[in-house]
This record gives sequence, C-alpha cells and structure tokens, in this order.
Amino acid sequence: FCLTYLHHKGFLKSLNRKEVNGKIAVELTEEAKEGAFSNFPLSQNTINLLKARGVKYLFPVQVRTFQPIYDGKDLIAQARTGTGKTFSFALPLTEKLQSVSQDGRRGRAPKVLVLVPTRELATQVARDFKNLTRQLSVACFYGGTPYKAQRNGIDILVGTPGRIKDHIQNSKLELSSVKHVVLDEVDHMLDMGFAEQVEEILGFAYKKGSENNPQTLLFSATCPRWVYDVAKKYMREEYEQIDLIGKKTQRTATTVEHLAIQCRSSQRAGVLGDIIQVYSGSHGRTIVFCETKKEANELAMNASLKQDAQSLHGDIPQKQREITLKGFRSGVFEVLIATNVAARGLDIPEVDLVIQCSPPKVSH
Repeated sequence: FCLTYLHHKGFLKSLNRKEVNGKIAVELTEEAKEGAFSNFPLSQNTINLLKARGVKYLFPVQVRTFQPIYDGKDLIAQARTGTGKTFSFALPLTEKLQSVSQDGRRGRAPKVLVLVPTRELATQVARDFKNLTRQLSVACFYGGTPYKAQRNGIDILVGTPGRIKDHIQNSKLELSSVKHVVLDEVDHMLDMGFAEQVEEILGFAYKKGSENNPQTLLFSATCPRWVYDVAKKYMREEYEQIDLIGKKTQRTATTVEHLAIQCRSSQRAGVLGDIIQVYSGSHGRTIVFCETKKEANELAMNASLKQDAQSLHGDIPQKQREITLKGFRSGVFEVLIATNVAARGLDIPEVDLVIQCSPPKVSH
C-alpha cells in the first residue's frame, strides 16, 4: 500500500498568536498578508462569495498567477495537486469577464474554454466557477451531457476533449468568440492520449499568425515535452512560466505525509480496514485507489473491510457516479474505492486518508 495522510485540520492557518504583556496578540502570517483580498482587483461580490466558502486570503499559486492572467498574459504554471490550482485561473478570469459589459444574448458563444481530462474534474472545475460568479453563465460538457446549454448562451465552457470535439464536428459549438483557453492537468491529458484531440480543438479557436488569438493558460504538475510544443505553437513568445515545485520531487501539497506498507493481496481487505480505523477514525473520509474496475468492485463488497464503502469507476453510469460522490461528500459512507482515472481531479473536503493499492507505474 501507498498511504497519503492529509493534515487538513488547521490547513494553511492564517494567524500567528503571540503573548505580549500577558495578552494574546494576533498577527497575520506572511502568506496571509501576500494573499490579502485588498492586494487584487476583486469585486466586493466576489470577496463575499469567497468569504462565504471560508476563504480568507489567496493561496500562493493564486497570488503568483492572478495578475499575469488578469493582465491577459499567456502562462504555464506548475503547481502541486491540492494547492488551490483551479481558483488560480478561475478567479482572475471571472473578474476579467465581469469587469466589462455583459453580453446577455441568447445563444452567445463562450468567451472562456477550459479543457480537462475527466468528467469528474470537469464538473468540479465548473462548480468552482459557479461558486465565484452570479453574473456569468457556466456550462459543463462531457460524455452523455445533452446539448441545451448554448441555446441560452454560455460565457464559460468547461469540458472534456472528446465531448467538445463532438459538438464542434456536429456544428453545435462555436469557438470563434473564445478569448481565454485553459488546459488543466495537461500532463494527465497527455497520459490519456488526448494530445491530438486537444490540438484539433485549439485549431478552431486560433488563427495562424493572428495577434487576436486567445490568451492561453497551461496548468500541470509536470511539464512534459508536449507542453512546450503547445506553447510554441499557440502562445505568444513572451509567455510567463511560474514554477511552484522547482527541483523538489514531491508533487502534492506540503501538508501531506506519505507512508508505505507491504501486504499480501489475500490479506488486503482486512489490513485496509485496520489502516482506515487507525488513520481515519470512525467518521473520517478515506479514498482508496485501485488499478482496475474489478478490483474496486471486489474491495467495496469485501466483508473484511469493516467500514461502509462504495466503488467509483468508468462502468458505473454517470448519474450513479454523481449520487455516489454526493453521498461520500455528505458522509453517507466513509470509504470511496475508485480507479485512478475515475477519481482524477476530485475535490472533496475533509479527506483524512488516501490509499493506493499499488505503487504508481508512471513516474514524472
């Protein structure tokens, strides 16, 4: 097993407390000072929405990327998973769009296109955009979704490459008005074989040699060669590169602790139950990653696993997957057993423990 223990309680504390003359003096940390809302061109409506979600200041990746994105610069950003990456492009883009007069026409084409590798990540990114704005229309396209959204008009479109490409080829989606393109989880899109589809889609939004091509933003934990090929082909020469990882090998947030445990496959379910009890407790949330759908189903139904568990993978209908995720988020059951692809990009609060049933086979 590979265990990831998440220290979420008190995550990114914004206050230091010191005793001065017998009294407790409270001061902001440097991180909180740099991320103060007053440092950025945020509307009061957006600030209110952020505060309602418990956000008190911007995280480092958001601080570093906000102004370049807001100023319209092309950008490649490397950041660890779990550091607030989605808001780092969603915040400046929504503020930028809301700062200009709104186009309320029915059937209007999107101004922002966000491409992501999986439907779960697509729904999460779309939800994050919706949580930041009440003025803009946000649509999410992935396999199986009906095409009704653009009839009413779209400002921000989030989707998977396959579904977006289908709509374009069927003349149901117009990208000529796109002003901002985001490729999220670029390294994983490459791993899943989406490179060709992504470039086909970009071909509809970009004109060779034009100075009016969309702003291009690439986000990735690693930067494979394809990232720079895309940058050379679609980005302006003076694009910015922001690296919040550097030469460090850890690609996850620094609040994460990793452990490894050897175990025979015949004992796995029983050992899993004990590990979850020790590290996650009676009411904590745990996500278990498996390599295959069969493995996920068998583990979820194994009587040796003492906790309530449900599986999540590509053979489960989308509607049921959404019900399963909703149940996990709300605490109906404590353990989610998923294949790696199905669970990519999930954003679930208060997860105590993540377990991989075998070490990753691909290392970046």
